[in-house]
Amino acid sequence: MTATPSVGSRSRAARTTQILARWRQWLPAVEVRVDLVFSAALVLLCLVGFSTTYYGYAWLLVGGAGVVLGLVVSHLVVSRRWPAAVTLVGLAAVYLLLGGPIAVREGLVGGVVPTPEVFLELATTAVRGWKTLLTSLPPIDSHGPLMALPFLFGLVGAAATYTVARRWRRSYAALLVPLALLGLSIALGTLTPASVALQGAVFALVAIGWSSLRTGRGRPTLQDGGGRRTRAATVAALLAVAVVGGLVAGPHLPGSDDADRAVWRTALEPPFDVSQFPSPLAGFRKYTEPNASELFDKTLFEIDGLPEGTPVRLATLDTFDGSVWGAGNVAAGSAPTGAGTGGTGADDAATFRRVGSHIAASGPGREVTATVRIAPDGYADVWLPTAGVVTGIDFQGDQGDPGRATALGESLRFNVATNTGVVPTMLRGGDAYQLTAVIPSLPADLPSAVSVEGAPIVDTQALGFLDAKVDAWSGQQSDPWTKLVAIAKAMRAGAYTDGGPPGNYQNVFLPGHSLARLQRFARSEQLAGDDEQYAATLALAANRLGIQARVVFGATPEASGQVKGSDVHAWVEVHTDDGTWAPILPSDFLPDRNKQPEQQQQRSEEQKTGAQVPPPVANNPPSVLQGPDQAQNATQNRKPPPKNPLDPSNWPDWLKWLVTYVGLPLLVLLLLYVAVRAVKARRRVRRRTRGPAEARIAGGWTEVVDTAADLGLVLPVNGTRREQAATLDGRVGDAYDFRPLAVRADAHVFAPAAPSLDEARAYWVDVKAARKVLRRQVPWWRRLLADVSPSSARRPGGRGPVRRRSALSPGREPVTIS
Repeated sequence: MTATPSVGSRSRAARTTQILARWRQWLPAVEVRVDLVFSAALVLLCLVGFSTTYYGYAWLLVGGAGVVLGLVVSHLVVSRRWPAAVTLVGLAAVYLLLGGPIAVREGLVGGVVPTPEVFLELATTAVRGWKTLLTSLPPIDSHGPLMALPFLFGLVGAAATYTVARRWRRSYAALLVPLALLGLSIALGTLTPASVALQGAVFALVAIGWSSLRTGRGRPTLQDGGGRRTRAATVAALLAVAVVGGLVAGPHLPGSDDADRAVWRTALEPPFDVSQFPSPLAGFRKYTEPNASELFDKTLFEIDGLPEGTPVRLATLDTFDGSVWGAGNVAAGSAPTGAGTGGTGADDAATFRRVGSHIAASGPGREVTATVRIAPDGYADVWLPTAGVVTGIDFQGDQGDPGRATALGESLRFNVATNTGVVPTMLRGGDAYQLTAVIPSLPADLPSAVSVEGAPIVDTQALGFLDAKVDAWSGQQSDPWTKLVAIAKAMRAGAYTDGGPPGNYQNVFLPGHSLARLQRFARSEQLAGDDEQYAATLALAANRLGIQARVVFGATPEASGQVKGSDVHAWVEVHTDDGTWAPILPSDFLPDRNKQPEQQQQRSEEQKTGAQVPPPVANNPPSVLQGPDQAQNATQNRKPPPKNPLDPSNWPDWLKWLVTYVGLPLLVLLLLYVAVRAVKARRRVRRRTRGPAEARIAGGWTEVVDTAADLGLVLPVNGTRREQAATLDGRVGDAYDFRPLAVRADAHVFAPAAPSLDEARAYWVDVKAARKVLRRQVPWWRRLLADVSPSSARRPGGRGPVRRRSALSPGREPVTIS
């Protein structure tokens, strides 16, 4: 005997059935779900192109969140049959409101609520961030404003893909946006492909599968299923041909070689110009004694964690214009990919670019982590102290200035080929940062044999004055490296002088390393100078021998890690055949500091130099000045340009605060308000001017009902026009009688004869008056909220009138009833 279900169990089952039925109403149709899934899959595959640009995998989560939100916005607009302009408004609102907590994750109130500064960063990144991305050296940190780009890419890409797929029924139309996104992600990437398998084979499989499914929609299937089997076999054959062709013919096609790969970042000229800063070698004597700067015995900075004896690099100087050795915008003789430059390619690594806390570089040696602290009133310059092959720089800022670390990180520009960093905002006392680098092992003495490679990086035609000295110093040596080693050893027999104190006989030995100064240096009976003259001459002699050589300005820390002015030196690096640079350190070519020049040279030097006065200050560019002090004087002599009132940096603080915290939020709200009002106005115009006269009249009553819904007035959901009019009359009292308006609408819609267009226009005049009465019943702020209220869009039937065929006149065109 079967037990009869109890009344309680039947009621629970009924409630469960009702809940499931409600969920099924909200669940999209099968075709819609297919388009959602394939749209998300293709956009995510396009996002893979950012894997070589960003560090870690946080960018994928951010981009995936953008894909989901873009699909939600576009599906809502398409399903409600709203204009496509609403999609743009929705995407802009999602980007500005959620871009901060999802992508930027900085400057948020409580970690969630974005501030006006975040809104400004998001707006700026959407416009200028792409150029910043291309001029930054990968990998880029997975936080900060640039993380908004994968979010925006996924948000807009998913919305555009799904919108096109749902609004255009042709199978190929849905693939137009994903193909454009794929090309964009590759163009924004690096010379190293992100994933040939995912963005090649898998993307093709997903695209062909989606196109096949869309082609089969609406196509009748034969009774025996032959049509479906034929299409499946065709798709399988196409996929097999594509896979085999890609594996066999792909490697032999033009452009398959990574060396021939072209992306935007290789064609974009970086805007940073390092030649604007004076050569540090020209100002070497400010670290000597005596000098007005008094830096000789002062601690400049401290560095902890480096192996003892490791030199610290301040700047690599790889260009010589006849006046100074300076840092070039593009590194001369940059190392090939993989030789100390990472996988970004020589074009990226050889220029000064914005970098994150991680730098894609590699080299032989041991990886160490060091901490650099700038001493108070110590080192103050734009050149960043580094060591070895730098793989990471993480600024810790100043304890008294929490935003200092962020400012330094955004200001830093780094050249991987020369391992030189520039901080235009200048380092100051209290700054600190963590340096991760690969430190190569240094031999105790110069090696006897080194295979050098590369062409000279300076014009050697003007270096003929060195030939006699080079021949005398190198002797009978034939190998270029052994000749250079012999020259370095011969230089150690010279004298060291930094000009001496005022009134001393050494005052005739002037600073500088121009061709004229080095000619006097090389032709003297006894070499006499400091690091500036010795390093500059040795580098020029190496290039004269056909060896690619450059000057390095840096320091040798003491055992305690302190770096004083007395520890600052200059040395030479030579390019070898394995892509690295072999150093010739100061101890290999500099004479002892205590070995002063002989006094008998004084008269000959006076005859060569003339009056012992420094040259007058000239208004030359800073890169060709004889020192930073002269550069400063020349800058002060120039009349400053007038301030641009449109430049925010010239605004007073109160105006910046007003624009940021008041103007920008009001502008966003105003744009949203105008956009929603424009959409509703367009809907009202369509109801008033589209379709036959009876449809326009029915649309007029619908407009009255929508106005009431936006104002918060509750009307019967499935009520007739007369029932709705009765409810409105009860709310407005004697201010207006809505019943005649409803009766006229019923009469025109259900009448055997169609009304005229003049009657429709007259009806809309009354509709306008009725809407004004409704809006006057609420305060002004409630009317503003009604202008942007989505209640009329969510109201059943609010999207427009329903078309039915009149039962009174079967031969008439379909009429419209609400």
